[in-house]
Amino acid sequence: MTVIAIIAHVPLASALHDCATHVYGDLENFVFFDIEPDVDPEQKVVEITEQLRNQAGQNHTVLALADLGGATPANIGARAVQRLQNAGIQAHILSGTNACMILNAIRYREKPLEELCEAVFEGGKKGMKCIDLVKGQ
Repeated sequence: MTVIAIIAHVPLASALHDCATHVYGDLENFVFFDIEPDVDPEQKVVEITEQLRNQAGQNHTVLALADLGGATPANIGARAVQRLQNAGIQAHILSGTNACMILNAIRYREKPLEELCEAVFEGGKKGMKCIDLVKGQ
């Protein structure tokens, strides 16, 4: 089973985690990291890496979901994922996370990592809609 981690600006990670547990209930191997504005990036990379390494163990993969690519949380997540990969743990990070992506990650977490990433991206795209109000209402 893939360990799913949300890494985002405070309070988005915890809010997305709460949204997912509202839908699915309490989940194993589902963690979040709210990144504070004054965070020490290196210290946070170490903290995230250690927690995910402990949760992943020998038989799990890790999928990290970040809010904004290129922003501090995504950069911290990318460095943690690189360290996990260097330790022999299959890990990947995606950015641009929305609620649909999180829900698909949970729904399809038993799939191999590459298939899981595809399902997560598809869920994210399908969740984006232009909802126009009907004129005259």
